[in-house]
Amino acid sequence: MGMESRHSVPGSGPDEYRMRVTVILLCALSGVAALNPDVVEKVQNAVGEALGVMDNRLSNESTVKDGQIMTSQKANEQSKDLQFTADILQEVTQILVTKYGVEILPEANEVIESMLGQSDEDDSSLKRKKRQSNYGGGGGSQSTPTKKNCQVPSDNCRQSFHLKTRSITGICNNLENKKLGNSVTAVRRLLGVPFYDDNLNALRTRSVNGGTLPSTRLISNTLHDEGAQPAFDGMTNHMHMQVGQFIAHDIIFMPSSTGSNGEALNCTECNSGTKISSNCAPIPAPADDKYFKPVNGPRCIRLTRALNGQKGLGVRTQINQNSHFLDLSSVYGSSDCEAQSVRSNNGLLEIYMGNGNVLPPQAKNDSNCQSTSPYFCFTCGDFRNSLHPGLVPLHVVFIKEHNRISQLLRAAKPLQSDNVYYQLTRKIMIGVWQHIVYNEYLPRLLPDDYINDFDIRPGKPGDSFYKGYSSTTNPSLSAEFAAAAFRFGHSQARKDFPRQSNTNGSLGTAVNIGSNIFYAESQYQTTAGATESLLQGMLYTPAMKVDQQFSFPIRNQLFEIRGQPASGVDLVAVNIMRGRDIGLGPYAKYRYQVGLPPVYSWNDLNQQMPPNNVAALKTVYDDPRDVDLYTGILMERPLQDGMLGPTGSHIIAEQFRALKKGDRFYYENDVGGTEGFTRDQLDAIRRVKLSKILCMNTPSMINVNLQVFDTNSPKVPCTSIPEIAIQPFIAAL
Repeated sequence: MGMESRHSVPGSGPDEYRMRVTVILLCALSGVAALNPDVVEKVQNAVGEALGVMDNRLSNESTVKDGQIMTSQKANEQSKDLQFTADILQEVTQILVTKYGVEILPEANEVIESMLGQSDEDDSSLKRKKRQSNYGGGGGSQSTPTKKNCQVPSDNCRQSFHLKTRSITGICNNLENKKLGNSVTAVRRLLGVPFYDDNLNALRTRSVNGGTLPSTRLISNTLHDEGAQPAFDGMTNHMHMQVGQFIAHDIIFMPSSTGSNGEALNCTECNSGTKISSNCAPIPAPADDKYFKPVNGPRCIRLTRALNGQKGLGVRTQINQNSHFLDLSSVYGSSDCEAQSVRSNNGLLEIYMGNGNVLPPQAKNDSNCQSTSPYFCFTCGDFRNSLHPGLVPLHVVFIKEHNRISQLLRAAKPLQSDNVYYQLTRKIMIGVWQHIVYNEYLPRLLPDDYINDFDIRPGKPGDSFYKGYSSTTNPSLSAEFAAAAFRFGHSQARKDFPRQSNTNGSLGTAVNIGSNIFYAESQYQTTAGATESLLQGMLYTPAMKVDQQFSFPIRNQLFEIRGQPASGVDLVAVNIMRGRDIGLGPYAKYRYQVGLPPVYSWNDLNQQMPPNNVAALKTVYDDPRDVDLYTGILMERPLQDGMLGPTGSHIIAEQFRALKKGDRFYYENDVGGTEGFTRDQLDAIRRVKLSKILCMNTPSMINVNLQVFDTNSPKVPCTSIPEIAIQPFIAAL
C-alpha cells in the first residue's frame, strides 16, 4: 500500500512526459539554423533517444505519497522543474559522449542553449510567469498557504529596490552577476571538478585499487559508533550545536530528487537504483547489522540522490534551494511568496498562541508531520523547522525578536507602512544574526589563526566599516562545506534534549531525538516548560565532543516512525554516501589542497590523525586514498583552540570568508548605493550578544551564561547585558 507507479498519476503519465519534451524539440527547430547542422542532428537524435530511455524508466518508477516517508530535503516546484530538464540533459550527455566522445559537448551545448533558450540573465516570460504563480513553498508541504497575489519583485537589478535592499531570494546581491548566490542555483566546488565514476553522473564507488568502496553503513558501524562511554565536550554546551544547525538551515538546502510526478521516490529496496530510478542510491546494511537487520534478504537504508540541477550538457550539478547568503532564510524564507506567507501586518511575523506560549504558526496539513491534532508542526521560513525538539525554540526566539523590534519602531514612528517596518526590522535582524555568527559562533569553532588568516573577525564598536567587499568573490556554498565539513555538528548532537529551569533544575523528562523527528508534542507541553525549558536545557547541558563518534539516534533513528524500529536512516552513513552521490573527492585530495602533505601510505596520515584512528581506518578502507571526506575530517586531531582538524577548519573558514567578502549587504559594509548601516547603527549591532536575545524572548530566563556557548560560564543577570540600542534605527524611518 502507498506505492504508486508513474502511470497512476492522472494527467502526468509517460505520454504527457513525452509531449512536454516533444514540445521543447518542436519549438527548438526554428532556433538552430545558424549552428553546425551535423551537430544539431546528433543532438536532436540524442534527445529523442533519451526520451525513449526515460519512458522505459518511468514504467518502473515507484514513488510514495507525500508524508509516507519522512524527508527533510523536499524539492519545491522550481527545483522540480529544474530537475525535469536536468535529467533529460544528463541522459543526452551520456548518449552523446558514448557515441562521439566528450569532444562533442562544447558544440552540442550551443545547440542545447539555442533549443532551450537558456540564459542566466533572461528567463523566458513563460517560465517567469509560471515561477511567480507556483513557487511559493520552500519545502513543498507546509500547509499554510502563501498569500494570494503575492508580489514578486522585478529582477531588474538597477531598480531602486534591488540597489538598496537585500532580496529574499538573493537575486541582485551581485549587480554584475545577478544570480550569484540566488536561491535554486548551483553550489561550487573547491577542486573545480566533481569525482564521479564516469566523470559525468555515476556515484563514486570505485577504490583507487580498482575494487569497490565499502558500504557507508559499514563505515558508520565500524568507525562512528558511540561506544560504551559517550564523550561529552567539557566546555561547549548543546546550544552551540543548535545555533550551528540554525546557520545550516539558513544557508543550506540541497533538495532530493523526486519522481517524475513530483512525489518522493521509493528508494528503500536494495535494487531500487536500477529497478525504480537512477536517482535512488540505497545504502547496503551489513548482514550482521545490529539495528538494520536483514528481512527476507539483504537490507538497505533508503537514500535518494540530491536533485540534479545542471543547465547544460556535462556533469551532474547540485543546487542550493535556499539563498546562499547569511540572511535568516530560516525565519524569512528563500522565495518571495514563502516570505509573504510568514508575515502578518504592521511589520510583524505570524505567530500562534498555544496555552499562553508563543509558537510559530501551525501547519495543519503538513504531510511530513507525524504528530497529530492538536500538536501540529509549524510553518516558518524553513521547511525543516519541526525536524527535532531543539529547532523550534530558536525559531520562536528569532520570530519574537523580530516582532519586538518592529513594535519598538512602530511605537516611535506610528505612521509608516507595514513594509517599511518589515524591511527595516529584517535588515536589523540579519545584521544582528551575521554578527552573532562571526563574533560568537565561529570563534568557538575555529582557532584564532584561522579567524585572522581568513579575515572573518568582525569589528568592535568604534571600528571602521569593512572594506573588503568584492563583486568577483563567489559567495555560493561549496559542495564540500554543505555536504561534508559543516555537517561536523551532527557529532555534537546528544541523544536527547534535557529540560531545565533557569536555576538549572530538571523540568520533566528529557526529550529523545530518535522518537521525536517531526513530532511536535514537546513544544506544547507547558507543564514541562514548553520551548523555554528546552532552550535553557541547551544552555546548561554539554554538547557531545566533536569527534568521529555519534549518538545512537543520529546513527540509527533519523526519520524513524514511532513503533516501527529501523524505519528511519543512519545520518552518518547518509552523510558519507551524500558525498559520493554529489561527486566529492576523497579526503586525501582535499587535505593536499589545504596545504597538508600528499597521501601515499597509511603512515602519511599519522601527523594529522591519532594512531588509533589510522588503525581503525585500515580495518574498513583498502587504501588511505579511498577515505571519504566526511570521515577523514572527523578523524583528524583537533587543532589547538579549535573543534576540528586542519582540513575541516580550512573548508569552513573559506566558506565564511566567501559569505562575508561576496555579500554586498554584509552588515559591516559601506558599499555605495546599498543604504547600509550608519556608524551608530553598526555600533549598536556590534554590541549585541545572543545571550541578551535569548533573555529578551524567554520570560522565565532571569540569569544567563556570560559566554553563551560555554557550559561552565558564570551566570549573570539578564538585566546586566545591554539590549540593542533602537534609537539609531528610529532615525532611519
